[in-house]
Amino acid sequence: MHLTILKKDFLRSLARTHSVADRKSSMPILSNILLSTDGPKTLRFSATDLYLSVSSTAVAEIKAGGTIAVAARTLFDIVKNLPEGEVSLQVVGNHGVEIRSGKVRFKIPGMPGQDFPSLPNPGAAEFATLDAEEVGRLISLTHYSMSSDETRPHLAGALFEGDGKAVRMVTTDGHRLSKAEYKRGEGKKLLNFSMLVPAKGIGELRRLIDEAKADRGKGDDKPATIDIATAGGSAFFRREDVVLSVKLVDEQFPPYSKVIPSAQTRKVGIGRMLLTEALRRIALVASDKSGAVRFNVEPGTLRITSENPDVGEGTEELEVDFAGEGIEIGFNARYVLDVLAAIVEDDVRLELGGQLDPGVIKPVGPTDFVGVIMPMRI
Repeated sequence: MHLTILKKDFLRSLARTHSVADRKSSMPILSNILLSTDGPKTLRFSATDLYLSVSSTAVAEIKAGGTIAVAARTLFDIVKNLPEGEVSLQVVGNHGVEIRSGKVRFKIPGMPGQDFPSLPNPGAAEFATLDAEEVGRLISLTHYSMSSDETRPHLAGALFEGDGKAVRMVTTDGHRLSKAEYKRGEGKKLLNFSMLVPAKGIGELRRLIDEAKADRGKGDDKPATIDIATAGGSAFFRREDVVLSVKLVDEQFPPYSKVIPSAQTRKVGIGRMLLTEALRRIALVASDKSGAVRFNVEPGTLRITSENPDVGEGTEELEVDFAGEGIEIGFNARYVLDVLAAIVEDDVRLELGGQLDPGVIKPVGPTDFVGVIMPMRI
């Protein structure tokens, strides 16, 4: 293999792929990026940890075709620090890789390209196009309630589904749940799918979307879109020349519709930042372990209190829009703050049933988001 490529194109494709390479794997080949030529003008970059895979292409002048696997982190660090301009890459004896740029020269070891595992292929799967910014919004509204417990794979990810009319994302860790959706525009192709995407896959999808949004910010007027498909137990997310594949979780997501209360008797309206700031203050004296605070709701008033024998106690009263029967209920302050941080609207509504019923937080006005928090006995 022998080729030349502009540093900016080389670095862009490496940035898209190197983070997926698994440096901790017992299989050394997985810590590499596979470089392979694809015709006279294209260099393909591929990386995988066997659960997550990504490929990207860049324009290059191919003088001799071939494949080579190169340590992902080493190659990224080298290219990032090269001077601007043209970079030459050539495979030399014993799978060595020589990189030149001006008077700079590196020679690093590589591995045979044929040893690199094959990436999942969508084959003839049909892709549907989604609004990238809307998908990014779904992730922002729900990512916080994914479980971090990898022994519970059915919770350590996001349910991503479409029913032909709306696209939604749901996450839960057993203590709280969040659901967000967006309606597809009239005339858009109907889409029906359901996939349980692991947390790492959601993180890489978010990176892909952030790149799409950044390109729009640089003057690209084309709508930011993401194509999606499923095939062979994997989800495929495609944007321009980048394809991300994620091995889906083969588990049953909890029946989330049964967790979301259908009707709450008490609806409390309050400013989002007003509630956020009060919770932050009162949480200073909450137990580090439970984070418990007490909400005492009366007509026109919400009193937030916390008591900790080791630290002290705190109370704050807030004016709220509420005229119903009072209630006292406990919540983990961090769980409430996570919901409030995800919402961007100025005003929220806290919906409550009984002392042992889940609490619901929604933005005030037309909404396609709901945050559910299980109460605490305090």
